[in-house]
Amino acid sequence: MKTNHELYIVTGAAGNLGSAIVRKLVSDNKSVRAFVLRGEEAAKHLPEQAQVVEGDVTDVETLETLFADIPEGTAAYVIHCAAMVSVSNLVADRIWNVNVNGTRNIVDQCLAHKARLVFISSTGAIPEAPMGTAIKEAASYDPDKVIGLYDKTKAAASQLVLDAVKAEGLDACLILPSGISGPMDYTFGNVAGVIREFCEGKMPAGVEGTFNCADNRDMAEAIIRACTLGRTGESYILGGDRIGMKEVFDILSAHTGLPTIKTILPAAVGKLLGKLSDVAEHVTHRPQRMTSFAVYNLVRNNEFDSSKAVRELGYSPRPMAQSIAEEIDWMIAEGIVTLPETAAAEEQPTLAGKLVGANDRLGRELTVGFGKMSDGVVKGYKVIETGVVTGYTVIEDSFVSRFLTHPGETVAQAKRRLKGRAA
Repeated sequence: MKTNHELYIVTGAAGNLGSAIVRKLVSDNKSVRAFVLRGEEAAKHLPEQAQVVEGDVTDVETLETLFADIPEGTAAYVIHCAAMVSVSNLVADRIWNVNVNGTRNIVDQCLAHKARLVFISSTGAIPEAPMGTAIKEAASYDPDKVIGLYDKTKAAASQLVLDAVKAEGLDACLILPSGISGPMDYTFGNVAGVIREFCEGKMPAGVEGTFNCADNRDMAEAIIRACTLGRTGESYILGGDRIGMKEVFDILSAHTGLPTIKTILPAAVGKLLGKLSDVAEHVTHRPQRMTSFAVYNLVRNNEFDSSKAVRELGYSPRPMAQSIAEEIDWMIAEGIVTLPETAAAEEQPTLAGKLVGANDRLGRELTVGFGKMSDGVVKGYKVIETGVVTGYTVIEDSFVSRFLTHPGETVAQAKRRLKGRAA
């Protein structure tokens, strides 16, 4: 395989984020080694140009195979995505072993082979700030200051990497994603799970709270740039829109034609259900989805500041509603979900079109995921004060602020940018 004196090693390559990184690298004609678990079903969807290596980050022998035969003079970049994500405590030892000890193993390989490491951590590794305060990158990470087993392992692994930078000369930076959405998620993560349950009518109610997600493709681009642009020892948050549970349901309804879910349980009720799930898990030894940790992730402060990544890595996340809409379209096209005939028969926006005006990107932002646009009304949302984008149906400030601004950008700046696109 042609290396061009660069080699990208991606662990967790079959996952939602890892696979997006591999696809982007391959499309850029980069040499890629994709590390996946033995027999992992999602690995069959990786590009054939990537060299797939099977193994486990807790198995040093397989890691030595992954790092073997790197040509002399090659710039090796390791993007360590592999992690075990769970809201359950039933597999605590396994989660700690994969997320912390596995990261130590990757650090050792990077030191031995003089490879640069981009470690994929999580915004959950950062202590929560008070409501109304955007959470920024931390200078250090302490598992005792965060809630939930997964977040604790990510905090411990993040500090492990920083300690190796300072004490062992490791060349590494940290990426801290929020939730991850977007198409081609063959591991069917949290967002895909919500979409499937909604479309199958298995979600009678939601819990009061918020989501923060960004698209896997936008994250992938920033992570690849971090290989060369990320500063050693620095952390970068990759967040997205923070929107409420009701708004998520409205987006799903607008794009599928299915009825929205109107029952939103108060946070206090959600916390009680979480505690009951914890008890059920302890008694039955079966993982539960609505654990206390799962509820915490909804009711906590989910506002993250990505401005550092915007400035230094060129991070530019698309609106969460657009990402979810494109994920729905992908799931329908793949036959993962099937809409009832009454919903499928309605005229729905698709990835290709129902775009307003001549500018594809702007039309996509204003239509995909928000339902049909008619007479100045975006289905499910309040609209219109003054026309700021020539030739387009325009939206009020709160809507611009929530969905169409880029991180670090004011509403006024967003309006000027959108107006420039339409000119």
